[in-house]
Amino acid sequence: MRTSRSLYLSLGFSCLLWLPPLLAQQVFQSGFEGKDILFQQSKSDVDPKVSQHTLTGETAHAGQKSEWIQFTGGNGNYFHFHHDLGRAPVTDELNISLWVKANRPGIQLFCRVVLPKERDPKNLDQPLTLVLKGDTYQLTGRWQQLTLRQPVRRLKEQVNLFRAETGKDAVVADAYVDRLIMNVYAGPGQTDVWLDDMEIGPILEHKLTTPAKTPEEVPGKTLARRTSEVQLKGNQLLVSGQKFFLRGIRHSGTPLKTLRDAGFNTLWVNDSISDQALDEAVNQGFWIVPVLQGPSEGEVPAQLTSQQVMGKKMARFLEQEAVLCWDLGSNLSFEKNQAVTRTAQSLRNADPLRPLAADIWDGFQRYSRGIDQVMVGAHRWPLFTTMELPMYRDWLLQKKRLSQPGTYTWTWIQTHIPDWQLQLLYPQDGKPGQPIVAGPHPEHLRLLTFTALGAGCRGVGFWSDRFLADSHQGRDRLLALALLNQELQLLEPLIVNAEDPFWIDTSLPDVKAAVLRSEKGILVLPIWMGKGTQFVPPQGGATELTFVVPQAPTGAQVWEITAGQVRSIPWSRVVGGTQISLKEFSLATAVVLTSDLSPTGLVVGWQDAQRKKSKLAAQWAHDLAEEEFNKVLAIQTKLENNGRHLADSEGLMKKSREFIAQSLDYRRNGEYGNGFAAAQRALRPLRILMRAAWEQALRDLDNPVATPFSPSYFTLPEHYQMWGEIQAAKLQANVLPDGDFETPAGKEAQGWVVQEVPSLDEVAVTATRVSESPRSGKQCLKIQAVPKNPLLAPVALERTFLGVYSPSIKLNPGSLVRISGWVRIPQEIKGSPDGALFFDSVGGEPLGIRLTAPTEWRHYSFYRKVPTSGTVGITLALTGMGAVYFDDWKVEPLEGSPQPGVEAAPNLSGINPLPNGSQSKP
Repeated sequence: MRTSRSLYLSLGFSCLLWLPPLLAQQVFQSGFEGKDILFQQSKSDVDPKVSQHTLTGETAHAGQKSEWIQFTGGNGNYFHFHHDLGRAPVTDELNISLWVKANRPGIQLFCRVVLPKERDPKNLDQPLTLVLKGDTYQLTGRWQQLTLRQPVRRLKEQVNLFRAETGKDAVVADAYVDRLIMNVYAGPGQTDVWLDDMEIGPILEHKLTTPAKTPEEVPGKTLARRTSEVQLKGNQLLVSGQKFFLRGIRHSGTPLKTLRDAGFNTLWVNDSISDQALDEAVNQGFWIVPVLQGPSEGEVPAQLTSQQVMGKKMARFLEQEAVLCWDLGSNLSFEKNQAVTRTAQSLRNADPLRPLAADIWDGFQRYSRGIDQVMVGAHRWPLFTTMELPMYRDWLLQKKRLSQPGTYTWTWIQTHIPDWQLQLLYPQDGKPGQPIVAGPHPEHLRLLTFTALGAGCRGVGFWSDRFLADSHQGRDRLLALALLNQELQLLEPLIVNAEDPFWIDTSLPDVKAAVLRSEKGILVLPIWMGKGTQFVPPQGGATELTFVVPQAPTGAQVWEITAGQVRSIPWSRVVGGTQISLKEFSLATAVVLTSDLSPTGLVVGWQDAQRKKSKLAAQWAHDLAEEEFNKVLAIQTKLENNGRHLADSEGLMKKSREFIAQSLDYRRNGEYGNGFAAAQRALRPLRILMRAAWEQALRDLDNPVATPFSPSYFTLPEHYQMWGEIQAAKLQANVLPDGDFETPAGKEAQGWVVQEVPSLDEVAVTATRVSESPRSGKQCLKIQAVPKNPLLAPVALERTFLGVYSPSIKLNPGSLVRISGWVRIPQEIKGSPDGALFFDSVGGEPLGIRLTAPTEWRHYSFYRKVPTSGTVGITLALTGMGAVYFDDWKVEPLEGSPQPGVEAAPNLSGINPLPNGSQSKP
């Protein structure tokens, strides 16, 4: 797999440029996104009364926070605040800059220079220091960048003054800046100053200014760690006493400032992370979740040694005081519980109170009960599989119900194509010049996240930042996540206080709505869950969507909350509750019923945030639409050039482009809400086109995963190439023995194996050849699971799997093969969204078929290329309570497939890609 990363485009900000260190030099950048102030109060002659000195989210040049100083001063000349920075050599390359905003002009930047080879005449024990003057703030009420200009020249000027005063030449060799000084005094009265986006470099080392000590802090005494800062109380995660919604991402190379600008607040990191990267992550304001490797499964090390090793790994993270929780591992099974518990105990010995995160596959009751302060995660990858969104929602809800009541639950959101699927789609992955384009769609990330919120998740992590990179054509996903995080920040006060959600129907059968009640209001999340959305999202829109919210509070107003707009929604009282009429619904949105209209309430806060961030949201939405437009144009042109014409494709592309142009015009006019809405509208024609093209490809197939390329719009050109080879090939005789299940009773079928995964549920499973309504012949295969006690049938199954495995069939590697068979389900399969599950060994379980609804005999086919191993097999399984019948399964080689002919009929000659230059700010 690829390990390199192409440069990430910023989200309207400058990305960090990671450069190799030169002579141990580095550039220090701070967006003031941490938890501590960076400037410390120093000397003054104005008798200042400081009323505020803190980090604030009220205003920022970029990112989320700035450092705010508010004071009242009398007559005088200066009030200094300083930041110690280590050693920044005075050269022409030295860059020192700081963004400043204030309510009056006159704020000044100074830099202290140390001459290490010249003694201070007034104190011979200390080196001589001189002060260089930088810029002066002038743009009242606006952000202005203050810099130290021409540092070498400024130093010469000060040395000349020193010579004039003392009659002595100063030795300036190895001179360096060690301190930034801000004179924040600009006259008597109240002064407000905000500081943001500081950059210093090159520096030989960076020294964080030591925060002022409290009376309890005595030099030489070890300070107590802030273990009480992060707590888990039931299903609430608290940070400094405030409820916290986790928006995390697994870091593997993205510039950290890019991730922070995109709105993530938590970073999963391995214990191999460098000290420099860790310092930068903390400085950017991230909470850290270290993934520490505990003892191997089955290994019971000496207790002292184990604790020493774990304590050593933990120490470097605890020093940062930014650890949110410790990660115990992913996909943890019931059998790993003892090893995980030992790791948890080692962590507890060094850090007794901090929460632990465990991503569990099964054994939920055991983990949630047996480990104290545990955040229970559960995840799976539904995209481009036959797991429909309602099934995914039910799976998340089941895992929550299997845990101890009141447990904090979270999940990973799929942002990527799993490695196994990448290898299947792109066996050349790892070679330069091979972009990964299979998806996911940006809309998928929003749909999965809203579904997770509707399933009661109190935090979400986004699995892979690799698929946000240009190498994986991921800028549209990065922009989508930035917009999504803006929205989650707005909704956080409701999400973190919500009761367990419930679901209601809407006027559209494909749209279901999650309802989350809290003291501050009711959050309703209508989500498009129509069939096949996990493959290719449809337009998913409606001119008007209506739904009734039961038991809405009296006096509540209704609002739609998005990253770009906060708008009032019409409603009316009807039998059963409050009916809401939502105009221009699209895929998923957030609707809030609240009466909190006070000056410091929810609605006013949303409106203030919208005014501050609507410009950026409109830009991101516009850039996202451009990215999707260019992607679709590239794929659609390939399809058209190969004779796969789609009616009105040109009209749909032109309509999308018109909306994108409208969005840019609105932004130039300062109408950011309308610009955001126009960019959202631009995506609808693209979704109509993509969905229509995908459905057209499925007309030749009996299921969406029939070929490895059929699940995704982005791989339709490869699908049609493979389909042409299949159509040109000749179907050979079946080579799978006993796939008709006609073997007489008492005689074993050749090479077939029945295997049960040890169950955690009170069910009995069987697999037998029966004569009950076979599809053909006299017998078929029946797999059944029934509760051991019918009066106490489990509602959700944690781990039940009985599989019947075919013999492995030897075929020529690289050759085509059809794998097919018949399936019947007499009654609904309950307890598991995976239901009846069948798949081939090439596509594996993710490219298998899942069925829970009753169906008469139905035929399914898989078309695959034989892997390098030269073997192909079939798995027929049951994961829920009920029965499934299989019959007439075959493995049929396809031989003699020439390259398919190409039929050129392009119809998009009038459409050109949007230029990258249009993505800049107006």
